[in-house]
Amino acid sequence: MSRNYVYKVDPASLMTLCPVCLHAFQDAKKAFLRRADVHQQTKDICTYCQSRYGFDYYVQPATAHRDTTHRKVRTYVPASNH
Repeated sequence: MSRNYVYKVDPASLMTLCPVCLHAFQDAKKAFLRRADVHQQTKDICTYCQSRYGFDYYVQPATAHRDTTHRKVRTYVPASNH
């Protein structure tokens, strides 16, 4: 069985994000972010603010991966001693 996975990512979702804009996306929790190339050495101008430099990220809606708004809270209920 092959353990190589191919991510089907829309190339239009590729954005260059500086650390400030990256944290803004992460704090909003409306998008799932993944580095496009973890070995990238050179930084480009941020696509969002266009003033600082950052790395390339794939940005996808969070709803495509998981539903963060309707989480079920699981609590521990001890078994009764009958």
